Amino acid sequence: QQQQQGERDNSVQSNNQNNSTEVIYYEEDSSVKLGLGDFIFYSVLLARAALLDTWPTIMTCAVALLTGLCLTLFFLALFQRPLPALPMSIALGIIFYFLTSVVVDPFLKVLLQNQVFI
Repeated sequence: QQQQQGERDNSVQSNNQNNSTEVIYYEEDSSVKLGLGDFIFYSVLLARAALLDTWPTIMTCAVALLTGLCLTLFFLALFQRPLPALPMSIALGIIFYFLTSVVVDPFLKVLLQNQVFI
């Protein structure tokens, strides 16, 4: 058994030595790539908006994040170079989060208290 094991190890080593000179070239992929971390930050902002439990805040944050992502993809196609995916989406998301939670939600609460429907 030990002799068979030794023969297997030698054959593996010789195969590794023969394959070490092989060079594999991959085609460069020109497609758009977005990291998983970007989606995590988007979901954290939406989860924070969901904690307020108001639909306008959740929806405006979701639309702002998607708009920022579309703007990033547009600028990526325009400039033809890698761009960070987070700044525009997160900036728009945070701006609309605070605007909706500070301005729109109190306004909607006053409208609902006075039974004014738009």
